[in-house]
Amino acid sequence: MASNSSSITQPLLTADGTPLKVSLKRSMRRSKLKAMGLVLPPMLFLLVLFIIPIGNLLTRSVDDQLINFQMPLTFRLIENWDRQTLPEEELYKYVYYDLGTINKSYLTPLTNAACSRLFKVLKGWDQKSSPDEKFYKALYKDLISAHKFMTGKSSTRMNYEKPGWKSLVKKSRRGFNKIKDPPSYKDAMIKIEKRWGDVTVWQSLYTMKDPYTTGYYLNSFDRKYDVNENIIMQPEERQVYVMLWWRTFLLSLIVTIGCLVLAYPTAHLLATLPLKYSNLLMICVLMPFWTSLLVRIVAWMVMLQQEGVINDALVISGILSDENRLPMMYNFTGTVIVMIQILLPFMILPIYSVMKGIPPSYMKAAQNLGAKPSLAFLKVYMPQTMPGVGAGVILVFIVAIGYYITPELVGGKDGKLIGNMVAYHMQKSLNWGLAAAMGTVLLGAILILYWVYDRIVGIDNMKLA
Repeated sequence: MASNSSSITQPLLTADGTPLKVSLKRSMRRSKLKAMGLVLPPMLFLLVLFIIPIGNLLTRSVDDQLINFQMPLTFRLIENWDRQTLPEEELYKYVYYDLGTINKSYLTPLTNAACSRLFKVLKGWDQKSSPDEKFYKALYKDLISAHKFMTGKSSTRMNYEKPGWKSLVKKSRRGFNKIKDPPSYKDAMIKIEKRWGDVTVWQSLYTMKDPYTTGYYLNSFDRKYDVNENIIMQPEERQVYVMLWWRTFLLSLIVTIGCLVLAYPTAHLLATLPLKYSNLLMICVLMPFWTSLLVRIVAWMVMLQQEGVINDALVISGILSDENRLPMMYNFTGTVIVMIQILLPFMILPIYSVMKGIPPSYMKAAQNLGAKPSLAFLKVYMPQTMPGVGAGVILVFIVAIGYYITPELVGGKDGKLIGNMVAYHMQKSLNWGLAAAMGTVLLGAILILYWVYDRIVGIDNMKLA
């Protein structure tokens, strides 16, 4: 009995004499390391190409620190301003120092790389005597880049506020180079540019005092903060974004419905025709993927113009007179036509993949039980295609809501979408805060769409292939 009990208490060993428990731990550790090695590359891919850019997008949509960094003295004092009358002399003095960057008491090395010339000159300055001509020359060159946000190239609200900051600061800066320590900074600044005597200029400057703001989001819906930080509508002549949001949603909906109407019978033909015919039809469906998107859009531009192929065919056939040719270019109609043609394969392929997996015997069984072909199609066949329909609808709608190139080339004034405005602010106005806010709103709309789809259809039922 003693020998049996002692053999039971001894640890089990592997063939090489290692305790079984230790060997299992080593094996599990190796498996985890291998799994981590397999998961790490796609995780890095997602982190670098998706998570970090989206995070940067979210931060830029609320970040308004640039102007606070460039005008620290002004925003430190403007908190105490009554916002109803023109500021006192001291605030004018600090604005003068901030815009000119020549305050001898506060002139400390900045971290802005745009001031490299100024830093070189400052190293040889004794901080007691007045700066020489070399100092002002370096300052003038650096201000061109260091204050881009004041000249309409970086700060969203600087660009879009009523006073016209670009010309205001340019005139002020030119005037600053001509005067040194005036007896009255207030009188000198108003003499340089009379708008410094307008209280609305200071009120709009006051609204920029917070380093983080939701003003970009308000601007993307034609709203803004007033001097009392209440949300108000933009002036009527600047109310454009709400209209663009509705137009984008409407066009995406029309394109999605149009693609579904055309794609469903096409996918049914692909799934039911004999193989030799369905392969030929599939080549026609896939052929647009083998052709450049730009080439296809240009081809449609040739076809849709008033002297194009479609109008010529309608005139020759007698349907239209030569004087009543249809305007189908540079408008909403042309944008819808071209986008439906471009996005149609994205609707056909998911529906076809589901239809191909539905056994034909289901329809035959329903008809054998007395159902008419149309009733069998509606009650038996169509419900089974819903996962493919749902996948195609959500895919086409998401692509359409953020589309850019087709509305840019074909849309004209009436076909511009919100994606075009995002591209405009990113590339031309450099209004990245507003562009980031619009992009974030689009991202939120897509996430809401996914949530609605999941509640109604279920993401698990989505089939793309």
